[in-house]
Amino acid sequence: MGKWIGIGLAVLGLITIAFIVAAYLFPEFRIATRDIAVVILAVMQMIAVILMIAILLAILYAVWTINRLARNTVLPKIDMLTGKLDQVIENTQSITANVKDTTATASTTTVYIAEQVVSPVIRVASLLAGVRAAARFLARRDVRESDLG
Repeated sequence: MGKWIGIGLAVLGLITIAFIVAAYLFPEFRIATRDIAVVILAVMQMIAVILMIAILLAILYAVWTINRLARNTVLPKIDMLTGKLDQVIENTQSITANVKDTTATASTTTVYIAEQVVSPVIRVASLLAGVRAAARFLARRDVRESDLG
C-alpha cells in the first residue's frame, strides 16, 4: 500500500511541475488555467451550499419530528403518570391517617386495660398472696406449738 501512495505522490508532483513549466512558457495557458480554477471553485462552492441546505433541512425535520413525538407520546404519558402518582400519594396519606387512628386506639385500649383490668387483678393477686402468706405463717405456728408440747 505504501508503494501506491509513493507512486501517487510522484505523479502529483510531476503534474504540478508540468503546470508550473507550462505556465512559465505559455502565458495563455496561465490565463486559461486560472479561469478553469475559478470555475471549478465556483462549482465546488455551489455543491457545498446545496449540501449545507440539505443538511439544514434534515436537521430541521429531525427537530420537528422529535418535537411532535414529545408532544404526542411523551407528554400524555407524563400526565398519566402524574395522575397515578397523585392517586398513590392520596392513598398513602389515607393509610397514614388510618395508622395514626389505629395507634391512638391501641394506646387508649392499652391504658384502659391497664387501669380497669390489670390493676384490680394485681390488687386481688396481692391480697391473695398476703392471705396465703398469713395462712402459711399461722399454719407453721400451729405446727411449732404441737412440736413443743
